[in-house]
Amino acid sequence: MNRKRLSLWAVFRAPILLFVLSLTGLIGALLQDGAWDGAYSALLASTVVVTVWALIRRRR
Repeated sequence: MNRKRLSLWAVFRAPILLFVLSLTGLIGALLQDGAWDGAYSALLASTVVVTVWALIRRRR
């Protein structure tokens, strides 16, 4: 098996980005009300959307 060596940044780039997006959505949803609720909900849902997308892509 010939695998390319990945750097630490290459391995953890996507999980860190998803963490920041979901944490921003969670904090924003807890602190703000009104028109921003939709945007913060979308940030929270981004983790689920990306996970489902990755699972579907992996099965192909």
